[in-house]
Amino acid sequence: MKKQIIAAAVAASMSAVAIADVAITGNAKYEFDATDANGANTTTSNTEVNLSIKGKTGDTGVVANLEFNTHGNDASGAIDVEDLYMTTKVADIAVKAGNWATGTSALLGEIDNGGRSTNKIDLRTSLSGITVYAGNSGAETGTGDTQLNGNMYAGIVLSDVAGQKIEIKKNSQTLNSAGIQGKLAGVSYRVEQADHDTEGTTTFAQVATELSGLKLNYSVLDADNAAALDEDDSSLFAISTGTAANATATGQKQVWARTGIDGTTVDLKVGTVENGLDATTDRDYSQIKATRKLASGANAVITYTDQDLAVGDQQNLEIELNVSF
Repeated sequence: MKKQIIAAAVAASMSAVAIADVAITGNAKYEFDATDANGANTTTSNTEVNLSIKGKTGDTGVVANLEFNTHGNDASGAIDVEDLYMTTKVADIAVKAGNWATGTSALLGEIDNGGRSTNKIDLRTSLSGITVYAGNSGAETGTGDTQLNGNMYAGIVLSDVAGQKIEIKKNSQTLNSAGIQGKLAGVSYRVEQADHDTEGTTTFAQVATELSGLKLNYSVLDADNAAALDEDDSSLFAISTGTAANATATGQKQVWARTGIDGTTVDLKVGTVENGLDATTDRDYSQIKATRKLASGANAVITYTDQDLAVGDQQNLEIELNVSF
């Protein structure tokens, strides 16, 4: 009997350790969207749930990010495996392998669409504040195999150069990039440049500061060629430059102000997508968003966007309830 009790206790402790190394987090949102384009009204709704499953043993971890989405009025829904990768260490080299998206905060994040692709691999190591990395962006041949030619990259990050972060990267055979970011006299700045062999030069820059509780941000994009701008899910610009609606766009300028009013965060964005309507006509826009945390633990977000169309204009109202857990 004693042996059975000891065995049960050991099994329970082992299970507790195993469970402690697995974490499940996520978020969910419900969206209602109403659009008026020159008197033509449309309404849509959508429910989305995201789950992030993370497991870890020693220096090795596995991440699976899943999206459950009704995709508008399609009640059948869909499951999308968004990120699926592992991280580990080989001596002093950090290894990341699988499928993941590059965020818009990364180098060239507001210029290129950091889309997901299978079989990526990233190797990096650091020494005295200098990070060196190399990898493969994971583009496929169409048969499921990863093609090495043209998809290899390498770069270096200097994390503290007089308080600045500098990154230089060879993105591919046809693209080189560099960026610098830091803070000076209370003003944060970020400047990045992409040099394409066929599409010329593209520059992104932003400055941000805070005055008496009012956060201010000015951002600009400028490209020699519209084909160089393909970011379509920006976290910074109210209207992403690289969308089908802005197929001729060669840049964008935006002023963003944020403040708090009685527990509600208010964001105001006003900007212009250069050549956003056609090769000679800009697309002006404005957006106001109010975000408030509810007593229930959820967040309520109301966003109103007004933008130019080729003929007339379009107004969009989006109401969202979201929660993270």
